[in-house]
Amino acid sequence: MQLDKQQKRLRQSGVTMRPGAPSLLAKVLAVVIGAALLVVGFAVSLVMLAVVLGAGIVIGGFVWWKTRDLRKQIREQAIRAQQTHEQQVRERAGQRMDIGDVIEDVEFHDENRQK
Repeated sequence: MQLDKQQKRLRQSGVTMRPGAPSLLAKVLAVVIGAALLVVGFAVSLVMLAVVLGAGIVIGGFVWWKTRDLRKQIREQAIRAQQTHEQQVRERAGQRMDIGDVIEDVEFHDENRQK
């Protein structure tokens, strides 16, 4: 019922419900507007990519800078552990080791060691 009243008013005001075939100008305008939207969308995506990459570099640099002391401590600890291990191997060189039922001499050859 409501729809009929609206259609009647539209007919009286001279507006028709039937769209005609799009003119050449409408088609050209649609292509131009579509191309412009694609270009704007591409530009916005490039700006967003630059912002995200910039933020990633800044955050990564900040984390790298703040963890430099921790990395230094880990490096020094690894060197100390390696030196302790080498010292223990040198102390055991020339000793006899009892491995289950097998007794063998332990030899240490520094020149054969892989670095």
